[in-house]
Amino acid sequence: MKRIFILSLMVILAIISVGCSERSVETIGIRGEIKELYAEEDDLNLTSFLVEGEVQDDTMYDSANVSIDEDTEIYRGEEKTSIDELEEGLMVEVVFDGPVAESYPVQGTAKKIIIIDED
Repeated sequence: MKRIFILSLMVILAIISVGCSERSVETIGIRGEIKELYAEEDDLNLTSFLVEGEVQDDTMYDSANVSIDEDTEIYRGEEKTSIDELEEGLMVEVVFDGPVAESYPVQGTAKKIIIIDED
């Protein structure tokens, strides 16, 4: 009886560990061009921007108002960069942090912003 219990416990733990080890896949919310930047009037810190693009096979939205917070990671290709690199006309990919407000355009906070260098 003890052996069956121990064996069952080992199987359950193995199933749980395999299920928890899957890496989360980041879904690109939108890929497009930054159309407008929005900053706080007091200190001109960038707080959000409007991005527009086309819905593609690997994206979800064609227009989004993207908020930026202290946890937002910004990359140019594979290298981490700063918020100062964001400007109107840049092509970006945005991965949202959690749910977005389903207004039009959608509104959400960026988990990751990737600047796409067009050559």
